[in-house]
Amino acid sequence: MTAYSYPFKDEKEWKKFWKSFDNVERTDILEVNSKAVINNVQCEGKVYYITGTFARKWRGLKADKQTYVFQIGEHKNVHGHFINCDISELLAKNDLCPWQKSYYWACPSSMDPHRKNTIHLPQIEKNQSTGIARQNCWDTLWGMIQGLRDYDGKSLSSMNMKDWWDLDRMRWVGPFVIGHLKGLDEFQEYHQSRFLEFIPDRNGLDGKNKVIFSDGNYAGLCGHPSMSCTHKGEYFGFKPENRQPRLFVMDFWSCENNRLVDNWCQIDMIDLFRSINSDYERMIDETLHYTR
Repeated sequence: MTAYSYPFKDEKEWKKFWKSFDNVERTDILEVNSKAVINNVQCEGKVYYITGTFARKWRGLKADKQTYVFQIGEHKNVHGHFINCDISELLAKNDLCPWQKSYYWACPSSMDPHRKNTIHLPQIEKNQSTGIARQNCWDTLWGMIQGLRDYDGKSLSSMNMKDWWDLDRMRWVGPFVIGHLKGLDEFQEYHQSRFLEFIPDRNGLDGKNKVIFSDGNYAGLCGHPSMSCTHKGEYFGFKPENRQPRLFVMDFWSCENNRLVDNWCQIDMIDLFRSINSDYERMIDETLHYTR
């Protein structure tokens, strides 16, 4: 059985969503395959985009004939089959979810109605070589993750992200509502600092259905949910209700010369907002005809 991001419950609903779009095209980005077999399962993951023109009504949304780009992560691992699709551009453009100010690469204005989600291709190819020459980003990735855990609660520099990222080429390709961020400064300003204020007690060790693995100079992570945490700081205008945020997360990385370069990050932002704000949960569930 496949676990989907909100609001899809099964394959039937997933397929019905795409029937609301014309000119549907898929762009494959990268695949990662674990060399380890656990319980007769070899972990694999991939990230891709689907682009389409919203041509027919879907649930409570009227078709607007606009083209949307959906970034999608998919994992098959020892815990099951997971698909995480970012629908936040579609909902944000229909005034159904907040989206923040960000540089968004070439578009520095805040809440620009013309801002579009874009496809980010890998800056480096997958290393297909074998033997000792085959680059493995495992140590680099775990160094970065350990840096995240070393945060002192005061200064972002305590995580030493500069030691693990290629600062000239770093791209964090997140959900539309956060943005595609270029370089460490944008990443820390428009995602990391706000995220840490939102859930300062985050604990990735408590993640469920969680797996991380590398494949040469590519790597992938899936967590459903990815961590335990408490909503303690305002986030996207939502004030704390002392609720436990749900974070269905997938990450995919590329690496070169012992530095991380690209990071495609899927976060089920709509369900995250639902989990921290009762009014938003009620509104979006009603709009999208979602029942538990």
